[in-house]
Amino acid sequence: MENKQKLGLDKAILIVGLVIYGTGFSLLYVIFAPLSREIGLSINQFGILIAISNVALVFSSYYWGKKSQKIGRKKVFVIGLLSYGFAFLIFTFGIQVGLWGILNPLSLFMLLLVIRIIYGILIGGIQPAAVAYMSDSTDSSNRTKAMALIGMASGIGTMIGPVMGGSLSFIHPLFPMYCGAGIALIGAILAQKYLIHSVPEITEVNQNTSLKFYDPRVFPFLIGWSVAFMVFTSVQIISAFFIQDQLGISDPDQVIKFTSIALLSMALTSTFMQAVVLQIINISTQILLRICFLIFGMVLISISVVDSLTEFFLAYAGMGIAFSMITPSLNAAATLSVQPSEQGEVAGFLAGAPVVGMIFGPTIGTLLYNLDPTFPFYYGGLGAIILGVYFQFVKVGKEN
Repeated sequence: MENKQKLGLDKAILIVGLVIYGTGFSLLYVIFAPLSREIGLSINQFGILIAISNVALVFSSYYWGKKSQKIGRKKVFVIGLLSYGFAFLIFTFGIQVGLWGILNPLSLFMLLLVIRIIYGILIGGIQPAAVAYMSDSTDSSNRTKAMALIGMASGIGTMIGPVMGGSLSFIHPLFPMYCGAGIALIGAILAQKYLIHSVPEITEVNQNTSLKFYDPRVFPFLIGWSVAFMVFTSVQIISAFFIQDQLGISDPDQVIKFTSIALLSMALTSTFMQAVVLQIINISTQILLRICFLIFGMVLISISVVDSLTEFFLAYAGMGIAFSMITPSLNAAATLSVQPSEQGEVAGFLAGAPVVGMIFGPTIGTLLYNLDPTFPFYYGGLGAIILGVYFQFVKVGKEN
């Protein structure tokens, strides 16, 4: 690919696609979480539904990442967005069936479970194709900034999701999710038109070998992704419940509103950091890794003692700052550590590693929450601090 420095139209469309992808994820937490109780699902069943698609996503991410080495990043990205749009639409309709009361809670749960598994299998190419596309089109000195843009896209999606949920749910609680599915299909059309098609060159040696997840060049960063997202999803998934049970908000519409504000606070700080601060200030990947997890841990522990909505919103803003450094530093470190012909595979691992954490995070979060509403934040914070100490001793790839 040409143009290793500038943000061209193709990269802008790539970022738009990731924004759409992130929007859908945040809509699940804002809309589906409170509605899950209304359709007869327990907190644990809600956690399983979120986690099960992540099981499929772990394996599909590596498959699609490696597939992008053969058919190109563009095709894999477009296939992922199309699949995401249709699968999200079907899942939303499944929730609609629950609101209509056509199925009993157990039958509804099984239906949604099957839909989530299919969803996880089909959308696995979006993130690895995007990371590999950006790696192909940026040099090593700008890799962290490029990965920050990918993280920024997720942050914007997290920001748009609550806005959509809070502003459009008055039409119908599921209307924002139907909109999310439609926008994904539009994003796929734009990606097909504007992304540059290229298939990376693969040497004869690389054709007969595969990158392993336990390769010491990338394994520490995969551990970082897994633990970070296990903690992150475990606390994000219980945000609405925490507002209800700990902060005394009982009205479902108010819960959706305040959950939206909390997630919006996190997304705003994360987006500003990745779109502005990290683009202006040259901070090495090594330094980012050494400080971001420590900040993340301290913020999480602070949430365990909040007693007002204002404190809750400020703490979520702090989480946004921490994650704005976590995502680009882990992605940049891993992509800088492998050869150009291995970018698709490492991107698959980088997409799958956080999903490993997401598999266990929702279940752990709900189980800890049932013991004590503050436990997911307190013990998640301790886990993040331990990870921060670990990265004091990990060296990253060479940056030119």
